[in-house]
Amino acid sequence: MSDKEKMQRAIKSVIYGAFKNETECAAVMGWPRQRLNKITNGAKEPSVSEMGAIALATGSTLEKISNIFLLYW
Repeated sequence: MSDKEKMQRAIKSVIYGAFKNETECAAVMGWPRQRLNKITNGAKEPSVSEMGAIALATGSTLEKISNIFLLYW
């Protein structure tokens, strides 16, 4: 499994632990679904504020979310 695949599985695990799908998570954050999808698929490197928004929406921590993305980026 590649680092990208590990990152994708880890971030999706956090999101799906709190929401039914990425669309629901994105809606809670006030984002278009495509914005979150680009991040979870590794097409876009998230900013610190985006990682913070994901952490807040999922009930996680910025440290945990940033460590997931450090696997790939």
